[in-house]
Amino acid sequence: MFKLAIHEKKGSFSDRWIQYCNKNNIPYKLVNCYSSKIIHDLQGVHGLLWHWSHFEPDGQLVARQLIAAIKQMGIIVFPNIDTCWHYDDKVAQKYLMEAISAPMVPSHVFLNISDALEFIENATYPLVFKLRCGAGSQNVQWVHTKKEAKKLCHKAFNKGFSAAKGYFSDAKTKIRKVESFNALIEKAKRLPVSLKNIVINKKLLSIQKGYIYFQDFIPNNTTDTRITVIGDRAFGFQRKVRPGDFRASGSGHIVYDTDQIDLRCVEISFQVSKQLNTQSLSFDYIFDQNNHPKICEISYCYQNKAVYDCPGYWDQQLNWKQGHVWPEDAILSDLIRECSPSL
Repeated sequence: MFKLAIHEKKGSFSDRWIQYCNKNNIPYKLVNCYSSKIIHDLQGVHGLLWHWSHFEPDGQLVARQLIAAIKQMGIIVFPNIDTCWHYDDKVAQKYLMEAISAPMVPSHVFLNISDALEFIENATYPLVFKLRCGAGSQNVQWVHTKKEAKKLCHKAFNKGFSAAKGYFSDAKTKIRKVESFNALIEKAKRLPVSLKNIVINKKLLSIQKGYIYFQDFIPNNTTDTRITVIGDRAFGFQRKVRPGDFRASGSGHIVYDTDQIDLRCVEISFQVSKQLNTQSLSFDYIFDQNNHPKICEISYCYQNKAVYDCPGYWDQQLNWKQGHVWPEDAILSDLIRECSPSL
């Protein structure tokens, strides 16, 4: 009998997966992928749904390895290893995009200080400094001068950087996004838990050191374009750059005007997703001085509501399909279809 397994984590995609299965009478069991007996618990299961994220230290520690192991059992996993091995790792994404000749913003990685300092000495400024991990523009910094770059370089190859976000990271943006007084109260109620998680993450997430990563800065982008590909569907929107900043990710200013989406971004996203055999992947684009779309980053994780609020999606032939779709529903239906040949 067909059966799914779902790793339950409140506030993740598992909330809707469980709701969807209950509503549509799809057999499933809840599992804990961090349990020592998870392999035993997955016996007799055809598919596993597990929405692990970058701010889970235990997920960062074992998720990729466990997914590769579960694949050997003949179980279809979301995310599969092709979808997530490069997740929250900008260094891996640089090498991957270059390997398939995808149009990425020129990026530079150095694993020793002498090579890094030589690059800094001859680079064109400004640059964008990034840690390999972090989302929502976390761990991203504008570097205006050679002096600033050298300071970051010496820190990178000495005491390093904390991968965990600060206690009040993006506080202004988060407050600005609050739509009502009641919503502000609810956010305040969650603050103690959020602070506790930050404390835990600061203890468990690895210090980032022994490398430095720069991207070329491409000026005159007042927005970026986010394309999310799930199977044969591509959802798109733009995000406005933060006031007085150069970053759009995490700004909270989303524009759902499909006429403003450059379809080259959609085409590239479908092409790369097919090349990489990914089930679901989001792409962030900006445009260079010649108006060519360039990928900044990719991620299998993203905000579900932001995708749902898209008025529709494009199929692989760039035909427009009107209507809101929860990404969790699309992922689940694709997984069931992928499991079907093995039943």
